[in-house]
Amino acid sequence: MSRLDVRLIIAGYFSIQALGTIAWWAMLFVEPAWIEWFQPKAWPKQVLISFFVPDLCILIIGSLVTVYAMVRQRPWSTLAVWSTTIAGLYPTLFCIAASVQTGEAWIAAALMSAMSGLMLSMATIHGTTQQSPAAIRVTSMPPAIAIWWTLLQIIIFWSIFLWILPMGMNELERRLGWQSFVHPFQTACAITLLLIASFGGLWSGWTIASLGNGTPLPTATAADLVIAGPYLYVRNPMALTGVLQGVAVGWLLGSFPLIGGAAICGFVWHFIVRPVEESDLRARFGANYAAYQQAVGLWLPSFKQHGPN
Repeated sequence: MSRLDVRLIIAGYFSIQALGTIAWWAMLFVEPAWIEWFQPKAWPKQVLISFFVPDLCILIIGSLVTVYAMVRQRPWSTLAVWSTTIAGLYPTLFCIAASVQTGEAWIAAALMSAMSGLMLSMATIHGTTQQSPAAIRVTSMPPAIAIWWTLLQIIIFWSIFLWILPMGMNELERRLGWQSFVHPFQTACAITLLLIASFGGLWSGWTIASLGNGTPLPTATAADLVIAGPYLYVRNPMALTGVLQGVAVGWLLGSFPLIGGAAICGFVWHFIVRPVEESDLRARFGANYAAYQQAVGLWLPSFKQHGPN
């Protein structure tokens, strides 16, 4: 992915973010009844309206400034994207704290978490002034540091995708009047699947961090090819376990949309993310990765172990 491609992706995202935020506020001003969808019931409507000025400065003006910096390739573009991203964390954390405290307004917490996650993704693929932007960046680090970074990544990703976003979707379903499904042993079955999948995710992350001298995150990916642990049985255990975790959470909440969303994430990974990752691995590891690719399945585990060639 070239420098120009990455800059256009970042500029495109922040343009959409600015326009989306403008449209969201226009909706609230035109139809104030929508306000109750995004804050706890006991709060007066003025609380949410008070966030207009911060959103205007951070999410609208900040995003547009970032777009300008990217398109014009200004030397301060790194500062622009990281400043907007970090500033956006404050209202995100506020919304999460409000939802945890009141048990309500998960829709707002989910939207803000998704926005912050996307901004952070844009900031990380942009890189630094000393390093060209890249969607996949090899970052060699000692195993101890890689393990701590991987643990932090897991905490952030699981908190967003297995807790905040599902709670927001579940609240939206209730507001729309959609019924959750229920069946015998649902909780026990869903939690069992969640625990098994989570163990697989932790095992995969530990293996990459301890043996690969890097993390599972593409922008800090492992420097060495890892064919050990769960990678002996399936090529992409973190993608597989991530989809299964999403299905388990949807199953636990009785939500067909959440289960469908997990499946859609699997399709997106398979058709968009996977080709980029595999191209990078073939370029870096050549015949070793090609042989591994032929021997080990992509989605379906094989319990016949395959070691590196």
